[in-house]
Amino acid sequence: MRDGNVTIEMQEQDLGTLCICAVRYCQGRETYMPDLVRCIVRPLLQQISYRDLKVMFDDCEFQRKFNLYGDEKIDKPGWLKWKQELKEELARRDGEELITSSR
Repeated sequence: MRDGNVTIEMQEQDLGTLCICAVRYCQGRETYMPDLVRCIVRPLLQQISYRDLKVMFDDCEFQRKFNLYGDEKIDKPGWLKWKQELKEELARRDGEELITSSR
């Protein structure tokens, strides 16, 4: 650790697994933790595999289905924003694949 930064070396699939576990831990919690974890994971979205992003998106659908967003006014807006960010990243990758495959 130098200058307050920590570097962790791991395989790409391990990063996705770690992020899925962290986000799942936060589901349904009405504390500071969901926002903190989303803020940590958000800058890593481009490094996480499509499959793992899809798992996190599907987990958001599970939250919606079983009303696990937490407090309607405090927690739910953050989860809905998170779900939209995942959706946009998945769509961006789908678009890139369409462009690449049409060449």
